Amino acid sequence: MIALDNSSALARHFAEQATTGAGLEWLQQQRNVASAHFAKIGLPEIKDEEWRYTNLRQLKSTPLQTINQEGRPSVDLPDSDNQRLVFIDGVFSAALSSFSKITDYVMPMSKALEEQPQVVQEHFGKMLPAIDEQHGFTALNSAFFHDGYVVLLPNNTVLEEPIEMLFVAGQNEQASMSHSRNLIVLGSNSQCTIVERFIAKQGSVYLANVVTEVAAGDNAHLDHYKIQQESDDAFHVGAVFMNQAANSQLATHNVTLTGLVTRNDIVSNLQGQGSHIEMNGLVIGHARQHIDSVTQVNHLVPNTTSDEFYKTILDDSSRAVFRGRIVVAQDAQLTNADQTNNNLLLSDTAEADSKPQLEIYADDVKCSHGATVGQLDEKSLFYLNSRGINNESARALLTFAFANEVVERVKVDSIREELTQLIAGELLEGLADLV
Repeated sequence: MIALDNSSALARHFAEQATTGAGLEWLQQQRNVASAHFAKIGLPEIKDEEWRYTNLRQLKSTPLQTINQEGRPSVDLPDSDNQRLVFIDGVFSAALSSFSKITDYVMPMSKALEEQPQVVQEHFGKMLPAIDEQHGFTALNSAFFHDGYVVLLPNNTVLEEPIEMLFVAGQNEQASMSHSRNLIVLGSNSQCTIVERFIAKQGSVYLANVVTEVAAGDNAHLDHYKIQQESDDAFHVGAVFMNQAANSQLATHNVTLTGLVTRNDIVSNLQGQGSHIEMNGLVIGHARQHIDSVTQVNHLVPNTTSDEFYKTILDDSSRAVFRGRIVVAQDAQLTNADQTNNNLLLSDTAEADSKPQLEIYADDVKCSHGATVGQLDEKSLFYLNSRGINNESARALLTFAFANEVVERVKVDSIREELTQLIAGELLEGLADLV
């Protein structure tokens, strides 16, 4: 057991562990650089501008253990018809996974490093910012990751069915931490849908530190979903870094329903003309949850587009932060970028902080951003009451309608239907009977 505020002891601890890809010199070099960076900067502080709203004091003082071998306790998994990889406390479980139809394209990171190390080396770490610009969690992941998933799609390869990545946490009596590293490489004209699910035993304490890199070739298409149904005592830090070539079309959909402290970063680098990124997010906070969502879209060349749409529903004493940044480079003429963040407060003690940012260095662009924080509309409540709908049901319907604008952007019917039921159940008992 070790606390994350002791970076030197943490480095010694991981040095004693068997690490994935230990025989690969290039990987060990990257691990060493990241480890040194983490030892230098540690975890973020509230004095850091990018983390000023998120206090990690409780996480830093919580002793955590690492799980680096199979043999996890048996768990009951949700049913799924999808091809699925399963990770228990960050460790790949071959016994619980079922992906025989797609083994040519999808595998755990540990296997990819054994069988296709050159392909992984070509892309690993390439989507990340320079080491001096990385915060502590990203460096911690690069230094000490154990496993994760890899998707390698050759040119002109289309996978019609969604691929599910199920991360199950909290299966040990003691508080634990896992560092998962994922890589998605899409060749030209390739297409797939990835669904990351994070579930856990209620009441368990853990840190899930997840980094996903995406390299999208010309005209590649990706729908990336992240659905969090974790322990109310969990810490989750996730980051997705994407490089997009010409005419690539990517979409991210983040749905956060639980967790004590959550931080999700999404960064897209639009490097080819005609590339497009869509970022959708829905946060439903309750109790003392803290959810921090950070997005950045870098328009680097002409004729690129982006569309961000984030909504937050907060009850009790929960707090949400949205920081969205759009950067338009000097040569990125004809950029079209839109960013929207709407926050709905259901209690007087809930709090939402929104900080949209535009940095525009080109003159022929169309960029807009907007943020709102408010409560349920009294006129709409009165109208529903006048039609015979009681106040509790009226509030439930209006809240659901607010959230459903994000759900309607989901492209896969089965996922959209699932999210509809999940959100209905999360918002209010009995709401599912009203929709």
